[in-house]
Amino acid sequence: MKKDYSKYQIFDFLLDEYFVESMLHPTPESEAFWKELLDSTGKVNVDLFLSSFVALKDLRDQEPDVPDNRVDFVWERITKTIRKSKRIRLFRRISVAAGIAVSIAAVILILFTLTGRLISNKDVRIADFAKENSIHKHQANGAIQLISGDQTWEMDGFQAEIEHDTDNKLTINSQSVDPVPSTEDTKQTSTYNELIVPYGKRAFLRLPDSTSIWLNTGTKVIYPSFFAKDKREIYVEGEIYAEVAHEENRPFLIKTEQIDVRVLGTVLNVTAYKEDNRIDIVLVSGSVDVKTEDGMSTVMQPNQLFSITDAASTLATVNSENYISWREGIYIFASEPVENILLRLARYYNVTMKIPTNPCGILCSGKLELKDDLAQILEGLMEIAPMNFGVSEDEEYWISFQQTDDK
Repeated sequence: MKKDYSKYQIFDFLLDEYFVESMLHPTPESEAFWKELLDSTGKVNVDLFLSSFVALKDLRDQEPDVPDNRVDFVWERITKTIRKSKRIRLFRRISVAAGIAVSIAAVILILFTLTGRLISNKDVRIADFAKENSIHKHQANGAIQLISGDQTWEMDGFQAEIEHDTDNKLTINSQSVDPVPSTEDTKQTSTYNELIVPYGKRAFLRLPDSTSIWLNTGTKVIYPSFFAKDKREIYVEGEIYAEVAHEENRPFLIKTEQIDVRVLGTVLNVTAYKEDNRIDIVLVSGSVDVKTEDGMSTVMQPNQLFSITDAASTLATVNSENYISWREGIYIFASEPVENILLRLARYYNVTMKIPTNPCGILCSGKLELKDDLAQILEGLMEIAPMNFGVSEDEEYWISFQQTDDK
């Protein structure tokens, strides 16, 4: 007798002998059977099928790695679904039945490995959510994206403006979009929003508490649809300039992979690009408390720079204007390694730039107008640094440094 798999839940799949046998010990016949079922509209829930498959693999192996040759026959169908809907939603609720205990942590990890994305829920902390989603690569030439729950908005152009008012109504580039529900129930199970700015683009974000955030190129900010009653919390990867609205009884927390910054009402710049292996906090006004992973706490004052690397953390006095000028399309640098300058330019203009791996020891000071053509900027940089550059047919920029007499 043929079974009706269209109404199967995870519980049903895990107790189905044929499903279990064919997933653990696939044959050409069983693979053909499931492929035909998955390719047929309405005969099986693809999300639940894949979740059940992952749960079953975890039960047997208790490992997060899923052999590629065991998912090939469903992956083609999954990618078709992704292309149609852009994002595939997988259920994270794994049923426990007949004495079967499922390792939720491992299941989540496998799901994420297969799909590249997890759907948030009320039990996920913002830092955990951000860490799980950190494998997302910024699209080389993609649009600015705002992802909220099941909805995705894409914004073409060099920059975008995203604003949430106090009622959490959303405006994108001065155009109102469908409002986010604001019932008490949704506030208790708030999803996380992700604003993703690819390299070569920028964005402005206004949060419901009136905090303003400018996102530099290659930056991602994760924030909840509704802030908690006792704190406001966001996650940053990349670089932001933030003017935080003052709320004495509800501190604002900026989280990165390595540090947490606690503020009440503050203007600051946070630089936390993964490839830099370094995080910089520059305080413009107000006061912040920076806490590192080892529990060390540092209270900063205006015009101070806190930096942390794998080796150590430092606190220095600086001119904060040099660190926030990028908002105006100006890059000011003082005694900056030329490699750092070139890396910032590569990010800003979204180009491939090949820079010698060995530090050349060249320090530069000056100001660059980022509105100019990149070739013009590099020619200007050659005036103060002994370097040459070339551009390949694939528009890759090749950098070489000249030896100086005093080296």
